[in-house]
Amino acid sequence: MRPAVVEVGPVTVRGPGAVSDLAAVAVASIDDEITLVDDEPVAVSELWVDVLSAARAGARDLVLVCPTWWTADRRDRVQAAAMRSGAEVVVIQRVQALSAALSCASWAVVEIADEVVMVSGADARSVTLARHAEDDLDPEAVIRTVTAIAGVSAEVAVDAPPEVAGAATLGNAVMAGLRGRGATVTLAGPQTWRAEPSTPHTPDVPAGAGQAGTRAGRVAVGAAAALAVVLGVVAFATRGDPADAVAMTILVEGRVGMQIPAEWSVRRITDGPGSARVQVVSPSDPQMMIHLTQSGVAQGAVADTLQRALREQPAGVFVDFDPSAVVAARPVVSYREVRAGREIRWAVFVDGAVRIAVGCQSAPGQAEAVRVACEAATRSAHAAF
Repeated sequence: MRPAVVEVGPVTVRGPGAVSDLAAVAVASIDDEITLVDDEPVAVSELWVDVLSAARAGARDLVLVCPTWWTADRRDRVQAAAMRSGAEVVVIQRVQALSAALSCASWAVVEIADEVVMVSGADARSVTLARHAEDDLDPEAVIRTVTAIAGVSAEVAVDAPPEVAGAATLGNAVMAGLRGRGATVTLAGPQTWRAEPSTPHTPDVPAGAGQAGTRAGRVAVGAAAALAVVLGVVAFATRGDPADAVAMTILVEGRVGMQIPAEWSVRRITDGPGSARVQVVSPSDPQMMIHLTQSGVAQGAVADTLQRALREQPAGVFVDFDPSAVVAARPVVSYREVRAGREIRWAVFVDGAVRIAVGCQSAPGQAEAVRVACEAATRSAHAAF
């Protein structure tokens, strides 16, 4: 008997069985332990058991298809929930399911979600481009990324789920632009998930595929070579102790690209105190993260402008100001931001017409925990467009 294929995320859950609106609640709460349903607390793990039991419609063998950028923790969680019902479960990523139908040696998969667009190719790491609700991603940025990864004559699958706001508009623009450059483009639809993805491609690109080591270094350098010409992004494999080796991907946010750990999640912060920024969050510790902010270069030296701004803040919050620091072999202006239960070590520098600030957050005195990811981000951050 063929296994049932269940699409899990990025917004809802689909399978052979009907699911309730609670599927969207389960996806939105994937990183939480407790959520509210009708104003009552519900264990998220139990909610996933109920949702997947309904979606599988009694099937004993399941293939769960998850967003490529989901972390291993997220994939493990839905797999465990599905197995609670006694089903045999295989979890794959959307890039594997979508690329299985592509026959060209050079291919790319474009996945559009609410906050990111992920572009994956046959021979390069994935590139994650951040979406802005108030000013959506320029389709040309996606097109250029696809071309950099797979070439102009590639076969491309565009995944624009109907539940994702603006996905249809962005997806159509991307498809039109790629076709105009000579690519063969298809739109992923419901039929994609009804077919059993029995022989998916298994490229090196999926985030968090689990093999870091030498493969991570090899692929990261390959991605850098492919993207440097078009995006201006320079990525480096981690060096030193093998224990420091981390699978990396490339994040493009606005006008800046930088290397980030593939298993870390990306979220945008547009309100509250401080500048609008992107946070790249560790799956093992939500307080461990990398912050990225950017702005146009104002008149005056960066160090002087920054020091004047910091002097206007409460005493003791911004300390250890150093206008001539070196972080990851890069000259930067550095300082430390001290908050309750956390500290952020900032490195600020200019590339082209963009002022870039990379902040590395950890618990007080625990900067070593984020060192590898922090150095990779700081070393690789460049103006991308």
